[in-house]
Amino acid sequence: MEQAARQIIERLGMELSQVERVARSLRQNADINTLMREQDSYNFFTLAGKAVSLIDEEIYNLEFIDSIILFGSGNNFYRLSGRLGNRSCMRLLNAVNNLNTPCHLSIELDNKRFIGYADSLNDTKHGGAIVILTEEEKILGMLRSYDQSGSLLVTITAGNEVIAANTNKTYLFVPDTHNRQLVQSRLGITPYRISITADEGYMRDSFLYFLFAALITAVIFGIVLSAYTRILNRSFFNPMVNVIGSIKTLNTDAQKENLPHVQSEEFDSLIDKINEMLLNIKTKNMEVKAAQLRAMNAEIEKQKAIIFSLKKQINAHFFINTLNIVKLLAEQGELEKAQAVVMGLTSLIRYVYDREDFINIWEELGTLENYIMIMNSWYDGKLNVDFDFDDLLMEYYIPRMILQPIIENSIIHGFKEMNAGCFISVKAQISGNCVIITVNDNGRGLSREEIMSLNEKLKSNPEDLQGFENIALLNIKNRLHFYFSDSGRLTIKMSDSGGLEVSVLMPLIAEKETYVEEK
Repeated sequence: MEQAARQIIERLGMELSQVERVARSLRQNADINTLMREQDSYNFFTLAGKAVSLIDEEIYNLEFIDSIILFGSGNNFYRLSGRLGNRSCMRLLNAVNNLNTPCHLSIELDNKRFIGYADSLNDTKHGGAIVILTEEEKILGMLRSYDQSGSLLVTITAGNEVIAANTNKTYLFVPDTHNRQLVQSRLGITPYRISITADEGYMRDSFLYFLFAALITAVIFGIVLSAYTRILNRSFFNPMVNVIGSIKTLNTDAQKENLPHVQSEEFDSLIDKINEMLLNIKTKNMEVKAAQLRAMNAEIEKQKAIIFSLKKQINAHFFINTLNIVKLLAEQGELEKAQAVVMGLTSLIRYVYDREDFINIWEELGTLENYIMIMNSWYDGKLNVDFDFDDLLMEYYIPRMILQPIIENSIIHGFKEMNAGCFISVKAQISGNCVIITVNDNGRGLSREEIMSLNEKLKSNPEDLQGFENIALLNIKNRLHFYFSDSGRLTIKMSDSGGLEVSVLMPLIAEKETYVEEK
């Protein structure tokens, strides 16, 4: 019994302390602080929606957290997680306002008992608080998992108040009797105390139960680990090594045969996409050569620039580096990250070689996020990208791959000499009947004279922009002119952070099929 009781105390203390740790961590986050100080309701809810990713990172694997509610200085509140009603949230706000925070609290909401932790801004002038709650029933469920026979009687108190108990008979730190064992303790760094009682016979039964369970668990774990290792080698590592070996010998210009399958569903899907890419490159190369021989018109030449750009963006070097990153992540045991990079690469290949010229703006955003995730795996996470897209743009379309070359320029050229602190901002908003997309970075940028010269060349003679660093701009300029004539514009200027600000203006396209047919 004492061993089981100590496990309960250790687990509860750890979980409740984790609740306090998460609250303090979120409270110290700059974005959360900005949100808690925001008095305007519209801005508050706009910022709150972006904070969900922070919450997901903090509460990953923390099963005790039921609700996280963020209160702003204007008496606004946002449920980052949980399903408490509005009335209960307002009652919780009143309770927090009457307490000295940070503090632990016990409260009944929606006919349920909750315990939790509240923390607020140190600057009380602005108000704002973050509250994390755990339902009493979740605590009781944990107690039952340690005491399936129901022999343990557990009581959790704060002062003289019982805040959780697994029986109607509570034992508030009474002395031992001749037939019971009593364990008393404080739960971690919280103000809560716990008492656990049980029959003496239960201690012997518990010891045998946990000993038997530990032996069975060790045997099962050994079997599962051995089987999992064999399956992992057969289904992941061996196919991955074969794929990397094939790609290292890949020559996009002279490749005649398809890369062979490796008998793995995930990697065979990737190989199919690579083979499809090789076929497309081979086909496009033949079209380019034919165009040069027949002196095709200017419209075909613009498509040639697009083809060259796609070959530059997604090539074998990109695949090899990315798959080497996957191999390194797998060797380090970070299988989820490795799988995410593989899936992101597959999605990116599918995106580039889709035959549709136009793509939904929000789908383009998702592809950019996959691209950034892959590039971050190259650059050890030094990239920080912020996307701010108007919700109304969800119904509109833009030319495929119009933004990725700009972001790639920022990463490869703008951040070439930077080891950390690399920031890119991508903002899209509606202006009249047009959409304006602005990409800002804090890279090395260009001088004012270089920017003026670049803009003049873009306006007068785009063919002058044949340098390696400017081919992406030429591609974008030609495509905007091809699709929108004078209604599409590309401008470049120095950003406030010292890097570059590249803006793309184009008409709003609501129906991609109709627009392409008219064109």
